[in-house]
Amino acid sequence: MATDPNRIASYSELLELLAREGVLHQARTEEKSVTIPTEKGSLDGMLLMRWQDSDGIIQFIQSMPLEIPADKVALVESAIARLNHALALPGFDLNHEYRLLTYRQVLPIYPRGYVHPAEIQAMFRVTVKTASDFLPTLARVLRGEGTLANIVADAQRDAEAAAAAPPPPAAAEPVAAPAAPAAAPAEPSPAGAAVPGALGTY
Repeated sequence: MATDPNRIASYSELLELLAREGVLHQARTEEKSVTIPTEKGSLDGMLLMRWQDSDGIIQFIQSMPLEIPADKVALVESAIARLNHALALPGFDLNHEYRLLTYRQVLPIYPRGYVHPAEIQAMFRVTVKTASDFLPTLARVLRGEGTLANIVADAQRDAEAAAAAPPPPAAAEPVAAPAAPAAAPAEPSPAGAAVPGALGTY
């Protein structure tokens, strides 16, 4: 029986969608995940999508290329707690073991048992855009600029500035995406190239 291209109901169908749309990606079939290089504004990283049958969700995890020294972990914890509280879709997450900051969202597969390609595209865009919009704010926090009390207002200004900025020139043809490091498979590693195809169009 032919697969309905408007209903993505399995990891293999997700891979078929990405191939059909011409999205540069690297599959990791053993954990039902895929990494996609992303580039938007000052963001240059990787987005990891993981199909989780047991939880009935698809996770979207966007890396944020920030180095977090051990003595700044508490500062970042406070910053993202304030931002998550203000966001309609809170999702900033800190991996304490590797001191990696990500923005993650989930798309429910159940109760329907499938998702639409447009829903995957929308969640992809939201995840990448939010990480890109808030990256300058969090980078300033790490540099010791501004105050935590003003971080939400600073983030709003950064998002408005990003929305008003002219689009960047067309990117060069991307190369194959590198594999995520084995040491931290749950978090996408900083790397980067423009994403071709429908998912990468903002």
